[in-house]
Amino acid sequence: MDRVERVRAALAGAPVDRVPASFWYHFPQDRARGPASVRAHLDYYLASGIDFLKVMNEHPYEPNAPISCPADWRNLRPAPLGAVFYQEQLEEVRAIVDALDGECLAIVTLFGPFASGNHASGGKVTEHLRQDPDAVGAGLAAIAESLSEFAVACVEAGAAGIYYSAQGGERDRFTEEQFSEYIKPHDLAVLDAVKDHGEFHVLHICRDHVRLPLFADYPSDAVNWAATKHNLSLCQGRELFGRTVVGGMDDRGVIVDGSPDAIRANVDGIIAGFGTQGLILGADCTVPTDISVDNVRSAVEATAG
Repeated sequence: MDRVERVRAALAGAPVDRVPASFWYHFPQDRARGPASVRAHLDYYLASGIDFLKVMNEHPYEPNAPISCPADWRNLRPAPLGAVFYQEQLEEVRAIVDALDGECLAIVTLFGPFASGNHASGGKVTEHLRQDPDAVGAGLAAIAESLSEFAVACVEAGAAGIYYSAQGGERDRFTEEQFSEYIKPHDLAVLDAVKDHGEFHVLHICRDHVRLPLFADYPSDAVNWAATKHNLSLCQGRELFGRTVVGGMDDRGVIVDGSPDAIRANVDGIIAGFGTQGLILGADCTVPTDISVDNVRSAVEATAG
């Protein structure tokens, strides 16, 4: 199988010649944007041997008005697709996809309304939502409307789908009722808008101690979460989500500082416990920027047995 065939088979839960694998990290600041970012992505793809490429997003959401108090969220309007921060990201996506020339699938990182709202407000979503949930909900709805258009534009730019970073589901952040009323509807608005576009959407449920069942009905083709950190295991998550899972390795574990033999042993254990179908080997989350690409390649090559 080539990389595209291998990933498509994994998404379908079909037999594979080996379990596909991919890992990602934030590139250094001097290679985070523009042509330097495009080159960094392509160099990493070639050096690591990964089966699909996650395009990083270093262009945070920019609001139309400052957010300093809860009432300010009502002033937000959806950022237009023509906004510079969107267009710069789309230019990078087009250049990366063009250079890959169909050799592997590329998916684009998209931070959901909660995370985008945190970028826009300096991390005030949780505090402000507890004080005035309706105001914050109105602002997150505006962000969701904007992100919905951007998600579809990423696919139109050539991406196979989006890597949707869903945040805010930790048990100690909001009550289940708060999450279900003020966070989840805006996640679903974005995911519903893009689900019929593209073929490879990954739902990434960020953080530890997350109420994973609240995400079980989020539409996606595959799901990634921190399976090694106070959450459901890969096998338990497969039962919950009923679709292909991405992950298995601790993003701060053996892949970062282990020997090739230790990395291989870890990969062998993951595959032995889960099986070879419906699995894409990956990490709990983004691996460190200074990781050795040789370690990533060791993990990818280990899936061949």
